[in-house]
Amino acid sequence: MLNRKGFTLIELMIVVVIIGILAAIAIPNFISMQDRAKEAKVKGAAHTVQLAAEDYAVRNDGIYDDTAANLLPLLPGGVLLDNAFTGAATEPVWAGAAATAGQVGIVCIVDAVGTNVGYTINGWGKDAEILTLASGS
Repeated sequence: MLNRKGFTLIELMIVVVIIGILAAIAIPNFISMQDRAKEAKVKGAAHTVQLAAEDYAVRNDGIYDDTAANLLPLLPGGVLLDNAFTGAATEPVWAGAAATAGQVGIVCIVDAVGTNVGYTINGWGKDAEILTLASGS
């Protein structure tokens, strides 16, 4: 009698089925974890824009601004932000709200005499707004 060593077809099929079940469980969790990480990056970008707005206000006696000419140089290195969903370097939406995945927008709050006394910053996640930061009176 020959002594044959190896796996039977049934054993191999069972292993393939088990690996398939594990993959079916793990892949959706991995994808949702990626989306959460991208949304966290949007929140970090919004915080960076907030720091630039506050820095500008400190330098200008509490007057805020939402223009690229004044805030872009105050971003780290004076460079654009990375859009977590597209991978492209993009500017925040100046003087407007973000509306697409990965965007950050800033709008000034204006008082009765037309002075910029604060700001609202929003960040857009995969499908909806995920963050709103507000300041001022």
